[in-house]
Amino acid sequence: MDLSDHWLGVGASYACGPLWVIELKGDFDHENVNDVAEATAHAAREHDGPIAFDMEALTFCDSSLLNHVLLVARRRRVLLVAVPPAALRLFEVTGTDGYLEMFERVEDAVHAVAGGEELP
Repeated sequence: MDLSDHWLGVGASYACGPLWVIELKGDFDHENVNDVAEATAHAAREHDGPIAFDMEALTFCDSSLLNHVLLVARRRRVLLVAVPPAALRLFEVTGTDGYLEMFERVEDAVHAVAGGEELP
């Protein structure tokens, strides 16, 4: 579902096999963290499984992203997809890169959550 006009910083939010994907786009900072938090709360209400943040279209992030991801990870399994170099550096500097699951593609995250089983 395209939500670019509904929540600033969110391109789409949808179920994908055993996880819920939230596509982040543009800049992620204090100005749109509340919109992304609303999209995440919506995902949590709609889906009991893990939440994946697809960062392929993310152009900038600050510690607001790190804080949001860690808050969500306290309540739910979180997977990060297509993490751009600047965000990866943020996770490395804070030592959270070893704590968070990261994947190159949404399909890889789905496969990992499904336990390596092929999905229909």
